[in-house]
Amino acid sequence: MPSASRRAFLGFFLIGVLVAIPGAALPAWGYHLQPPYLAIGFHFLSFAAGVLVALRLSRFFLSRFGVHRLLAASMLIAAMGIVMVEFSGPPMPEVARDLSLGLVGLAQGGIMAATFQLLRRLYEQDAAATVNLAGGLMGLGSLLTALLGALSYSWTEFDGLFILLALAPFGVGAWLYRLGLPMDPEIVDLGFKEVLRESKSPVHVLFAALLFFETAAELSVLQWVALHLILRAGMSPSAAMYFLSFYCAALLGGRFVAQALLQRFPHRRLLLVSAAMSWLGVLIFGSAENFWGGGFGLALSAVGFSFVYPLLVERIGSRFREYHSSLFHGIFGLGMLGGFLAPALIGFWASVSSESSAMAVPLWCSLLVFLLLLLLWVESKISASRVARS
Repeated sequence: MPSASRRAFLGFFLIGVLVAIPGAALPAWGYHLQPPYLAIGFHFLSFAAGVLVALRLSRFFLSRFGVHRLLAASMLIAAMGIVMVEFSGPPMPEVARDLSLGLVGLAQGGIMAATFQLLRRLYEQDAAATVNLAGGLMGLGSLLTALLGALSYSWTEFDGLFILLALAPFGVGAWLYRLGLPMDPEIVDLGFKEVLRESKSPVHVLFAALLFFETAAELSVLQWVALHLILRAGMSPSAAMYFLSFYCAALLGGRFVAQALLQRFPHRRLLLVSAAMSWLGVLIFGSAENFWGGGFGLALSAVGFSFVYPLLVERIGSRFREYHSSLFHGIFGLGMLGGFLAPALIGFWASVSSESSAMAVPLWCSLLVFLLLLLLWVESKISASRVARS
């Protein structure tokens, strides 16, 4: 595998580390004792705002700094943001936590822009397998964050967790700077406006909406696993973090099981079954009040989610040959926005109602994924009949 591709996959691993940080930070900040739901909503909104800023400026960053310098700078910004997460807990003001997560989101957006550039050739060869492997590495990074969170709470009640996590992006960023790689001669990133402009047809919008709501459902569960199980099932923070690790491990394992099943089962049927499975899993998890219900719901939803994403990417690649890694970077970024807007909505909803009722957000997102898949199936049937008649 070319060195550029290896760096890209390393970037996806670190994206996974960053994605899981807000969910691990909530119990580390003591939010399981008296949850400030409104503040939690703004924390997730800050992360989403950081991703949005990076998406909006991705072309400028790439043309000004080059892929490897952008990747290195984003890694260092991520390390700084993670260290701020460590020291911004109470009694520090809430704005410090907003700023720390905003920096982590900004870094994640920059890493995404760079890694999709580095991954371009592999993506064009096999979009589904490439994104599946990238998703698996993201799951591995999230699993590392969750496991370290569980172990650190068992030993030190989270003291030093984020300092330890900051070492990974800091080390990679410093290593890339020392390599002194030249600027890339070809920058194909479309920029945020161009991605929106190229995604105006109804079918493009359907696919973008699918990625948005699927990521929203998957990541909103990820961000609320620990806090939800502590508040609703009465688990200890350590046990809840182990359940978060279990969810990440199930996502990770499901990605590779999905890759094996792609060759054996009809993809459209497998996609619909996976979407229905994720919806049922979220329903069980959101209403679970004990160890067994929480674990079963998490396992079912994780397996469903892990199948949906690579199958959906494969359909995008087969339906739209003009899709390439740069355009998918923008679509993936929009999905990542959904992944943090949805948990923000849970926080805002919980502030006016209750946390258990607010867990309807990932449930509705999963249902919308299923309905949008049905719409795409109907649209493909209509398109096929038109082609047959012509």
